[in-house]
Amino acid sequence: MKIGLVLESFDPKKGGLEQWTWQFAGRLIEAGHELHIIACSFAPWKTSPSPQLHPVPHSSSPRQRAAAMAQVLQELNLDVVHDMGTGWQADLFHPHGGSSRAFQEHNLMRIPRWRQIRFWRQKRYREHAEIEDRQHANEKALIVAVSEMVREHFRKLHGVPQDRIRLIPNGVDTDRFSPQSGAPHREQMRLELNCRDHETLFLLIANNLPLKNAKVAIEALARLIAKGTRARLVIVGGRRPKPFVRLVDKLGLADRVAFISPVEDVRPYYAAADVYLHPTWYDPCSLVALEALACGLPVITTRYNGVSEIITDGEQGFLLDDPADLSTLTDQMRTLSEPETRLPMGLAARALALNHTLDRQTESFLALYRELAPESS
Repeated sequence: MKIGLVLESFDPKKGGLEQWTWQFAGRLIEAGHELHIIACSFAPWKTSPSPQLHPVPHSSSPRQRAAAMAQVLQELNLDVVHDMGTGWQADLFHPHGGSSRAFQEHNLMRIPRWRQIRFWRQKRYREHAEIEDRQHANEKALIVAVSEMVREHFRKLHGVPQDRIRLIPNGVDTDRFSPQSGAPHREQMRLELNCRDHETLFLLIANNLPLKNAKVAIEALARLIAKGTRARLVIVGGRRPKPFVRLVDKLGLADRVAFISPVEDVRPYYAAADVYLHPTWYDPCSLVALEALACGLPVITTRYNGVSEIITDGEQGFLLDDPADLSTLTDQMRTLSEPETRLPMGLAARALALNHTLDRQTESFLALYRELAPESS
């Protein structure tokens, strides 16, 4: 089958969407499909066979990028076009970012009222909403929701008919992300992070630190330490971390919180950590939370994260009803600071991840491709 994947950047270092697409592309090539990538930028593909690359001129305008991608697609004779939420011409749209309207509503919960109007007047948000409307207006295309939460957003906020929506939750490579693969890195990474054996290391991986609620994670750590718990927090990958560095300094946590620039391989940090924190304001189905579960880490996240739908509160971690609930988050972190509590939860986390693998997700997409292009199967 000739398959086209459409996204802005085919580079696993750029973020969760890109990392997932990179791994998914490898699965499709291993299955013998002819793969075409339509994107503005590419990282080198180091194995053979490789996908066919179709570069699109980069523009600061999402609308112009989408139009350029549509033009490239018109020249290709593909059986299935699978768009990650970037353009408006495809057989199926798979928006990793979920619903723009839901994203807006959840962001407004954390943004002061005086900033809200200016925030949503930004041109890029208007253009993303326009692209999304065009995706939904394409009656021949299917929409993939990565969680029940997102499916409901598409149905209620956008009016997408139920029969055009398919639910395919995110999956994780449980060989790449596992306690066994991380074990050799644990001692050295904890040494580099100055974390002692008796200290609990909390981990947060995010590019968008305001949306993923790094502020509350830092404030909860301050409360935890003030009550005598020996703990540290590592924040990996954050763009524009300066406001959070200032908060850490203000709270006197400079020797307890480490900010790490984006890294190509996050597995050593999962290996070093004891608990994964993800108190997000909005996440359609967090890939990093799935990776943490696969690595055997209990996860603390919110019900605004699609991954919360598979986590049983108190079994593989804890769920927050309100991302701003500092007291409950602090209590959850204190509970997981006890090894006798978190170790059984870590085993349950790994078992849960084994039911949500990237291989299983790939099979779901291939079945959907066959539905869209039965003559090419």
